[in-house]
Amino acid sequence: MRSLQGTVCHPRSSLPNNNNSHLNTTLVNVHYGTSDDESSIDELIEHNPGPSTAKSVNDLVAARRTSDGCIRIPSGLLSVAAKNKRKDDAPPSPRWLPPINVFKFETFAEAPVGKIVNFSISDDCLLLYSMENDAKNVQDMIYIDEIVDVFIGSPVDSYKPKYDNQVHLQRIFTNSFTAAACVLNDCIVTVSYGLDFANPQSCIFLTKAADEARLWCQELRRFIIRNHNKVQDSFYFWKRLFARLKCSLAGEKFTIEHILDTVLPNFKHRDERRQVEKHLLKTMPVFKEKLLSPHLLSDDDFLFKLYAAATDRVEVVKIFRQTFSSSHILPEEFRTYLNNRHRDPRLNEILYPPATTETARKVMNSIGIDPSTKQLDFNGYLRFLVSTCNLPVRPEAYDLDDASMNKPLSQYFINSSHNTYLKGRQMRSRSSVAMYRYALLAGCRSIELDCWDGPNNEPIITHGPTQICFCTTILFKDVIEAIAETAFITSKYPVILSFENHCNQKQQIKMAQYCKDILGDLLLKEALEEYPIKAGVDLPSPNLLKCKILIKNKIEKKTEPVDKNGTLARGMSKQASMDSGSTEDDESRAVTRILIGENDEEFAIVNSLPKQASTESPTPPYLVNGKPSVDNGSALGPDIVTELSDLVTYMRAMGKFTAFVDDARQICSEMYSMNETKAIDLLKQHSEQFVTHNKRQITRVYPRGSRVDSSNYMPLIFWNCGCQMAAINLQTPDLPNQMNSAMFELNGRSGYILKPACMREPNMKFDPFELDRVENVVPNSMTITVFSGQMFSLVCEKRVNCFVEVDLYGLPGDSHKKMFKTRSVMADGLNTIFRDEKNACQFSLEKIILPAMAYVRFGVYEEGGRLIGQRILPVSYIEPGYKHIVLHNAFNKPLGPVTLFVHVDIQDYVSDQHMELVNALQNPIEAMNKNRESNASYEMACFTANIEQHGRLLENLQSAESVGNTIHELTAEDLLILPATPTAIANAAVIGMAGVVVPKKESLVSNYDASSFQCESPLATSRAATPSGLELSRKSTAERKYTMGSEYGVKKHVFDLEKMSIALPTYADLERCTKIQKLHRNFSKKYPMLLESIEASNITHIIEMLRTFNEKQLSAAVHKYIKEKTDLQNTQVEHHKKAFIKSVELVFQSETKQLQKQNAKLRLEELSGINKKSSPIEYKHLSDKYVRRGVEENRKLMVIKTKKIDDANKLADDLKKGLENASNDFLSKTVRLLSKSK
Repeated sequence: MRSLQGTVCHPRSSLPNNNNSHLNTTLVNVHYGTSDDESSIDELIEHNPGPSTAKSVNDLVAARRTSDGCIRIPSGLLSVAAKNKRKDDAPPSPRWLPPINVFKFETFAEAPVGKIVNFSISDDCLLLYSMENDAKNVQDMIYIDEIVDVFIGSPVDSYKPKYDNQVHLQRIFTNSFTAAACVLNDCIVTVSYGLDFANPQSCIFLTKAADEARLWCQELRRFIIRNHNKVQDSFYFWKRLFARLKCSLAGEKFTIEHILDTVLPNFKHRDERRQVEKHLLKTMPVFKEKLLSPHLLSDDDFLFKLYAAATDRVEVVKIFRQTFSSSHILPEEFRTYLNNRHRDPRLNEILYPPATTETARKVMNSIGIDPSTKQLDFNGYLRFLVSTCNLPVRPEAYDLDDASMNKPLSQYFINSSHNTYLKGRQMRSRSSVAMYRYALLAGCRSIELDCWDGPNNEPIITHGPTQICFCTTILFKDVIEAIAETAFITSKYPVILSFENHCNQKQQIKMAQYCKDILGDLLLKEALEEYPIKAGVDLPSPNLLKCKILIKNKIEKKTEPVDKNGTLARGMSKQASMDSGSTEDDESRAVTRILIGENDEEFAIVNSLPKQASTESPTPPYLVNGKPSVDNGSALGPDIVTELSDLVTYMRAMGKFTAFVDDARQICSEMYSMNETKAIDLLKQHSEQFVTHNKRQITRVYPRGSRVDSSNYMPLIFWNCGCQMAAINLQTPDLPNQMNSAMFELNGRSGYILKPACMREPNMKFDPFELDRVENVVPNSMTITVFSGQMFSLVCEKRVNCFVEVDLYGLPGDSHKKMFKTRSVMADGLNTIFRDEKNACQFSLEKIILPAMAYVRFGVYEEGGRLIGQRILPVSYIEPGYKHIVLHNAFNKPLGPVTLFVHVDIQDYVSDQHMELVNALQNPIEAMNKNRESNASYEMACFTANIEQHGRLLENLQSAESVGNTIHELTAEDLLILPATPTAIANAAVIGMAGVVVPKKESLVSNYDASSFQCESPLATSRAATPSGLELSRKSTAERKYTMGSEYGVKKHVFDLEKMSIALPTYADLERCTKIQKLHRNFSKKYPMLLESIEASNITHIIEMLRTFNEKQLSAAVHKYIKEKTDLQNTQVEHHKKAFIKSVELVFQSETKQLQKQNAKLRLEELSGINKKSSPIEYKHLSDKYVRRGVEENRKLMVIKTKKIDDANKLADDLKKGLENASNDFLSKTVRLLSKSK
């Protein structure tokens, strides 16, 4: 933070009257930054709350400047402002916001009702609470980290009151509570808070002066940002739970009953209350005193002992005893534990060095271990497990990586909202300005504005025609003002306004004017000089577009140039149609506003509706001939006006997506919007091309129109193919919304997540359906063990049976949905145990091929299916070891100290055949010793085999001698007939040197019997004697063929489509065509034998024809005939080509369905003997095998179909070209013969 520099002036008694007179103020000369310094507004506002309209530091300085050029700063803030000792990660001191006397409204929309209270922030900065002046009891308490929004003014979305609130309030409070000069609305502060994203609660209060309102608004907002950007451990939420109790006591003492009411708030937990009370009295002697000091509730040691005693973590006791050799652990042993059990083996040891003894000692000190003992006992170990030193995800994952924000915009996933204005369903729902505030404050960077013509020439935002959708409306102007205020509070990176424009031209001009006037310099009106809008130029980076708002809309229809013949220039006509054509977003959704179902034609409402009372559009813009109209830039809808078109820069909405273009021709600012159905079709048919397209151009995907309940699709489907904007209905608390929220928690909630390299590097190819490996990516292996869950009593009204479900979401090959869940157990309110001796509760994932796009979800459910809590964690940042995972609700808001205790083991994937090599590299000394032992065993086995071979050879020789064979001395020549093995030769040599007699060569050969003379190969003997650990398992040829054919490849198959031959007519077939024959007959009747004479070069007959017709007539007649004939022939060729392509499509569809049925049948047969629950991994592998087979077969068919169609097109073009050449030759010959016959 930059410091305020200046000198303190003398305090003056003759200060002008102000509404903050109760604060002691000091005047300070301040020099702050440069004249164009925009980066330090928030820091200056901290010390000098200024008007919300200020756009720069200078504006703020001018707004707060006194007559002598000084700035008034409360003296309580002076030392901090001057010395600048406060750090961002330190808890702000309460003196920043001293208690304030306000009027708190109980009701505001109707007749205002409320009371005067004192508002304060608790000493630990965890609570905002109010107390009446004459009472000690706290009235209301709000967790500061649950505050969603705070702003000056009354709620915009309040229901319309029976009379004007402002007039009524002004009459009541002026000169009685506020100063007469105050603008009442500038003194009202609205605080929105709670765990429901779409419907938070509101606390509205009136301050005595506008300065007080601004100060509280700015400071509370700073607290919100601080809490949003900080990852909290489970013990923080335990302390927060008792901060509420401490605050409610108001200095009075507490009893054990207060503790029980806090941890077991529901009456139905009375059995657990008795057990917990008994255990607390037994383990914590302090509770033997009936009244305890409230200061204990601020003591971390007391709160931790209370946690340990109340939860009674028997499973952690067992882990502690199995892990450590003694009950008191030295730093050296704890260091070994950290490196072996809690260090991520995937990390580079240079960038992330292993823990040292000093590191272990620092960790022990940070969790409160007594420095004098320097030993870790069980309580210290448990405290480590619930501390910030042991978070389930590396903290850096949630920090903003500014260095990664310099890539083009198309290389990021962008947090996007759909139907941002809605609070519920798409029918009979409320539109709300506040939803834009909530979305932007949550880090959303792309929001949707559905603009329609409103009364009094004021554009409105709503969900389609109110006569059909019955949704309330909000003013476009109010929304733009809300965006201007909240766009860059949570994130400084660019915001994209996605306009769905249904307004007439007059109201479009007003929309453009509002954007320019209200957004001002925040609006990007022109492209950056270094990044012009043309083919081959990338989009600018998020860093270059900081604090800029971009508008996504169609652009104005261009005037097409006309050539001298009065025809449009072909290229410009196409470009203009693309520029002004409606987006697929507009076209499909303008219709789906009034559709319910998948089939648009079946459910369309076609009844006429009343016309709007508008002079600009006599027919309602959404109806043409009684049917929904789509603004497509034609006469059916208003064109885009220049004023609005000029505001569109890098987000240029294009027409329907028709085809992929080359990289060199891509204009990166052209973006496409499509519904999930269209995007899935592209993904299935052209997955790799879709990924390549998304490397440079932005694609926005939105839910299909039939989702009238505002449900969501899984955004990960489209992230996997590189789509940047997967627009989500943020008002719906479903799994896709939770996935979206979990993704964009990362990178400092900036709203931008850099895509993996395989989805953005131009030289890398990536297939979303990959099942084996991704280029330059090391797969991961992960094993998760679920032990227990804590504090379910806070979210369950009674004891219920519950279970934990663990799912993995990522690429299709990585995803494991509903494949693992624990046993169902009766929930113990404070510590529910899932794992026991009979139930391992362990879930293994052998191979995750793209960890960067993989997320593991923990869900705790009641037996009836109700969600208790959930949490989604990124696999690439998850930490190994024993972890407490703080559970979130359906809107992904933390549920306080409700946690799940698990063990995670994650490492780089190593295949079985490479495991021995990896172990040798990791432990070279052990591997060397093992190798020496193996070599010694092998040598001993060889020696034993030699001895046995020697004995068997002697026995065979003696047997041969007894038959009567002639004996002679063994010579070197005789050795040639013996078994050619090293051991046999060596044994024979030994026998020969010893003078042992052997059969003669002839007799030995003639009487050789394989059955009687069995000399086992010493190599085989040595293999048999080789230790099992060194034996290499080799699959049989048949097994290898089966594996390759079934798991990684597709059996060679000749498709029917491949057998199809291209059926186009020959030249002779075209000549025999009925229409051409008829044309020839008609010509011959008028000009008999003329064509034949020209063909045969019969000049005599041509001269005779010239006596009847002149040369010009004959030439024109022949030219006309040839042209008509050529046209007919081309028509016939085109007809046959289309018929062939249609037959190819039919065969392709038929064979695709046949292969799907065949694969489904084979899959069911192979999976018939496998239980999905007992063998989930094997079941998944077999399923993946058939998925891969289906994908490969479909691709082969697609390649064959494309080749057939291309060949047919080429053959047809060649045929037409041949016909054209023949016609030209005939015409040239005709001209030549006619000239010669004159």
